[in-house]
Amino acid sequence: MTGECYYCRGIVLANEDDDILLDDHADHQVYMHKQCGESYNVIKEQTGSTATVEIICPECGAVETR
Repeated sequence: MTGECYYCRGIVLANEDDDILLDDHADHQVYMHKQCGESYNVIKEQTGSTATVEIICPECGAVETR
């Protein structure tokens, strides 16, 4: 996984823990840095679980849980 962050246009790398690829969509993939997603409020921790987060795709609005 290597691509361009949807928000800052920086490089998103496969081996970085804070880099995200949203790929459960039929016609597009979205790369983003965790910090960028949090600053745009598309990444939110689920209540009661520190390990699970919801990520909203900025392209289509679909929600992925990780």
